[in-house]
Amino acid sequence: MTARMFFLVALLLTSGKGLAEVTFFPRECLQLVSVVTAAWDSPSGRMWRLERKGDAWRAVGGPVAVTVGQRGLGIGLGLHPDGLVGPLKVEGDKRAPAGVFAIESAFGTKARSGPRFPYRETTAADRWVDDPGSSHYNQWVREDDPGIRKDWESAEILRRPDGIYDLALVIGHNRGPAVRGRGSAIFMHRWSAVGRSTIGCTAMAQRHLEALFGWIEAEKRPLLVQVPRELLPGIALPEDLCDLLESLDAR
Repeated sequence: MTARMFFLVALLLTSGKGLAEVTFFPRECLQLVSVVTAAWDSPSGRMWRLERKGDAWRAVGGPVAVTVGQRGLGIGLGLHPDGLVGPLKVEGDKRAPAGVFAIESAFGTKARSGPRFPYRETTAADRWVDDPGSSHYNQWVREDDPGIRKDWESAEILRRPDGIYDLALVIGHNRGPAVRGRGSAIFMHRWSAVGRSTIGCTAMAQRHLEALFGWIEAEKRPLLVQVPRELLPGIALPEDLCDLLESLDAR
């Protein structure tokens, strides 16, 4: 079962309620990572961590400076409903995906004992295919796997010499299944220099990335909500959660 199939639930329509009150949001989610930017073309924003206790959401810690794509954000393929208005995320556009996404797993260059979240240590053969013409598009592969026919022209190296993937979180954009050309290899990782934007991922200081990884728990079904400020009211989040995100963004 894919992350999208697990999290995406039917829209609940009840008599007397308007479309603005309809929400897709899964009750299983107890942890949320919020990234809000000033506008679609903004290459930076702020990240908050949130937890749900009972029926109430609360912020964990303060805001964290992050960067996104060099050209800002574009509507991705995730758990949110169709019909969002804005630029679409496509391969090579230098935009990070906007919407609601499962945080699927993590990977890195060193062994980590007892993480509470799925983690895989990388090797020199690990790649993430970003060639839309490949049958392995937007998938993790090993170049030395004899069971895989190499049919891609390009792929992201996961054990990079520059160290930006020493630790990374995999974001469930365009993963269920992948639509060719709508973007691939979307991660959260450390930035290559302070405040430097990416070509499609979300980046931050290493200490904040480590804190994020140490906080998330698989059983709490963590999600990423990543949007420009103007999209926040219309993304069909539960009203109390949307109100909290808007109040945090206003600080």
